[in-house]
Amino acid sequence: MSDILPDSATVSRVLWQLRDEWDLNPLYSQADTVDCMLAQHCNTLALIDDTSEVSCAYYEKASTAGNSQRMKILSELLVTEVTYVDTLKNVVGVYLNPMREAKVLSETELREIFSNIEVILAFHNDHFLPAVTYAISRPEMAVGSVFLHHSAHFRLYSTYTNNHEVSVKTLSSVASRRAASCFIQSARQDVTQIGQVSLDGHLLTPVQRLPRYRMLLTDLLNNTPPDHSDHEPLFAALKDLNAIIFEVNEKKRAFENHSQLRRLQASISGSAAIPLVAPHRTLRL
Repeated sequence: MSDILPDSATVSRVLWQLRDEWDLNPLYSQADTVDCMLAQHCNTLALIDDTSEVSCAYYEKASTAGNSQRMKILSELLVTEVTYVDTLKNVVGVYLNPMREAKVLSETELREIFSNIEVILAFHNDHFLPAVTYAISRPEMAVGSVFLHHSAHFRLYSTYTNNHEVSVKTLSSVASRRAASCFIQSARQDVTQIGQVSLDGHLLTPVQRLPRYRMLLTDLLNNTPPDHSDHEPLFAALKDLNAIIFEVNEKKRAFENHSQLRRLQASISGSAAIPLVAPHRTLRL
C-alpha cells in the first residue's frame, strides 16, 4: 500500500463525498458532525470533482440496489474513527502532555491514569485510520482486510482495559488536590479542543471502542452481498475481533481476580509466609 496518503486531505475529501451523497443515519443526520471534521482539516482540504475515480465509484455503488445501507455503515465507520482519533489526540494534547510538562502529577500517577493511551493513539492515527480511509476511497470499499491486517494490534486494549479501574481511582484521588483539580478544570474549559465531556468520560472511550467495531462489522457483514469481494474478509475479521474481545475480557477477569487475592492477602495478618497469589490460583466466591 505504498500509495496510501495518511494526510488530512485524504480524510477530508472522503468525508466530503460521504456527506454529500449519504445521510449517515436515517433517523439522525450527522452532516453537521462531518462538517465539523471538514473544518478541522480546512487548511489542506482537497475536494474531488464529479469525474474523479472515487466519485465515480460512489455513484456506481449508489445505483446498485441493496448497497445504500452498506454505504451508510461505512460512512459511520469513517466518521467515528476520525472522531475517536481526535478524542485521543485531545486527551494526550490537552491533558497528558501538559500535565507531564508542568509536573502536576508524578509519572507513576500519569501511567495509572492514562495507561497506554499514547500507544493506542499512535496505532490509530498512524496506521488504522489511514488504512480505513484508503480502503473506503477505493471503488470496492473493502475494509475487512484492513481489520484482519491490524487485528493483532487490538490486543493493545487489554492493557488499557485492565488498568481502567485503577485509572478511575487514581483520577478521583488526585482530583482532591488543588493543583491537579485546577489544572483539569482549566483544561476542560478549552472547548475548542476537548468539548464539555469530563476527562473520565474521555478515558472511558477506548474501553468502548472494540465493542463499537463489533457492532459496525456485524451490521456491515449483514449488508454486504455474499458475492462481494469484502464478504469473506469481513466474516474472518468479525471472527477475529470476537476472539480478541473475549480474550481481553478474560484477561480483565483474571486481572481483577488476582487483585482481589492481593487485597485479601494484605488483609490477613501474617499471610506473607503463605502466599495466596499465584498464576494458577483464582478466587472463587
